[in-house]
Amino acid sequence: MLFNRVKKEMSLKEIAIEEDVEVRLNKLHWFLQRKFIIGTIVSIITFLLAIVIRAGAYSVLSVQMPIFQILVIIYAVFSILCLIIIFCYKKIREDKEKHFYRWAYFYDLYNFFMECICAFILIMTYLFSFVRVSGPSMRPTYKNGDILVCRTIGYNPKKNDVSIIYMKDVTGDKELLIKRVVGVPGDVIEYVEELNTTTGILEHKIKCNGTVIEDSLAYWHQTKWNNYSNSVTLGKNEYFIMGDNRGNSTDSRSFGPVKKSDIVSKVLFDIIFWR
Repeated sequence: MLFNRVKKEMSLKEIAIEEDVEVRLNKLHWFLQRKFIIGTIVSIITFLLAIVIRAGAYSVLSVQMPIFQILVIIYAVFSILCLIIIFCYKKIREDKEKHFYRWAYFYDLYNFFMECICAFILIMTYLFSFVRVSGPSMRPTYKNGDILVCRTIGYNPKKNDVSIIYMKDVTGDKELLIKRVVGVPGDVIEYVEELNTTTGILEHKIKCNGTVIEDSLAYWHQTKWNNYSNSVTLGKNEYFIMGDNRGNSTDSRSFGPVKKSDIVSKVLFDIIFWR
């Protein structure tokens, strides 16, 4: 009975065909009160989520898009305003009835639009994220200023993935890095210098399990990280990362392998039209 009553009174069309004026206006008033209460609760929850997102993963993994936060604030303020107005009306008069029907239809469209935006914020934060490339380390694959779309949930790093790494820099502050995974747990990464018998040139190579990763711009950090060794065996949950621009990239050749917990998302594609 209660479900049928709620279902019936939540339909504006069914309210509109009610013949008894007093009953119809009371149902419309109750309908608007209920709609604005629900809208206010949803908008406040969304506003709180937006604060959490802005302070947490959103500020870390995403391009700053304050327009979303502004829209959520508008959503909350307008819903609360509508709720206050409808509660100020103890009763809807018959000569104002059409006005409130238009108001209800407008609020439906407004709610749909705002909820789509809020859903987009949540999806693009916890399932996907935007990252802006800063620096030349991934050229020519990605250039400085490119906007990348990344997947964050359920990501297990694989060899040759372009990944987003969130780790401490030399000052102890957290920073984002965009690098390619070239070594996974169990791989042996080594730096070798081999004399090319044909050209007589000493070639510098970086190998993974004996296979050359890079031989044109290969180099090892001057301090030969890992106790001045020229090779390292990746342990459990350790990954070796390098920038595609080998000659201008600070990566595992400088600071060693990174932990799986530091790799937060995988780059899916860049937004070409943003360039």
